[in-house]
Amino acid sequence: MAYEIAKPYIKGDVVFMEFPMTYSKEDLKTKWEENVKKIKELLDEGKDVAFITIGDPMIYSTYIYILKGIEDYEVETIPGITSYSAAASRLNIPIAEGNETFAVISSGDVTEISKALDMFDNVVLMKISRRYEEIVNLLKEKSFKGYLVIKCGHKEEKISYDLDRYIGKKIDYLSLIITKKVK
Repeated sequence: MAYEIAKPYIKGDVVFMEFPMTYSKEDLKTKWEENVKKIKELLDEGKDVAFITIGDPMIYSTYIYILKGIEDYEVETIPGITSYSAAASRLNIPIAEGNETFAVISSGDVTEISKALDMFDNVVLMKISRRYEEIVNLLKEKSFKGYLVIKCGHKEEKISYDLDRYIGKKIDYLSLIITKKVK
């Protein structure tokens, strides 16, 4: 996906690297190490290497794990546009305004989501696909309005102001919910 976006601007050779979509830490670590080895080989040959990713490379990104493996090399990290900033722009809603507080959290643990909803006026929930129905129910319980954005900025983008509409449906991994406390 990152390649398709960057393709018109790429000059030079392209090496595709596989990063499996799995929750197995062991499988991920093995693949990260393999890819870091490939990158180091290219760098040791004197080549410049660019690692492209979608969103911001320093927020929930595979790039972070690659960066840790090449820390002995000179690296320049160029920021991207966070998915939640892009989603808020597509929705035309502020993430926070005035003195409101906000948090951005991964949605792996419903207890942590609940704590964030108790502490903040606005919460951006990332990686919602595995716990979508639990999250929607929790938002109702805590009196939060949620806005769902699926594949923000892509041809397959979907926006929903009605979270119930997607209960029981498969939610794409590249989805998030921006929530606001109902006042």
